[in-house]
Amino acid sequence: MSAGDEILASVSLQSGSLPAHLFMPPDGVPFDPTAYIALPAIGVTSPVLTLNVSDGYLAVIRVMGNVFVGAGWTEGSGSLVWQLLDNGGVIRNYDNIVSSLGTVNNPRPVGGGGGIIVQEGHSIVLQVDNVSLAVGGAQVGARLGGWFIPKWRMPDETAVF
Repeated sequence: MSAGDEILASVSLQSGSLPAHLFMPPDGVPFDPTAYIALPAIGVTSPVLTLNVSDGYLAVIRVMGNVFVGAGWTEGSGSLVWQLLDNGGVIRNYDNIVSSLGTVNNPRPVGGGGGIIVQEGHSIVLQVDNVSLAVGGAQVGARLGGWFIPKWRMPDETAVF
């Protein structure tokens, strides 16, 4: 065994000590739900995907995708607006999303790459508001990916919002 192999073995044995919001620890539980719904009527806001965080755990959302499947929508037009909610409150920087932030099959990193950390017992909802897009067989889709970690892994909860 070379010196490099010993270092790699040492790091992998101590993976539980790496930042749990950047690297899933051995006791982490991955999640990666996807959902599609029919485009809601004009003036209607509908949840597309809901994720519940169990007691004793925190959720680390690392990637998100939101997409419109159909014809007639222009990115950035404001005719569709997505929001990411934590217990009914908008998560900072994820309100009034007027474009696709990644897609369901290719989600993008969120939270500046460090993820979004969500408290135990909270419900996360990715919702869409149809401001002015005519309904006609179109769908909207969503994906959230990341992991749940035991609450004790994040001793400093100042990053939770």
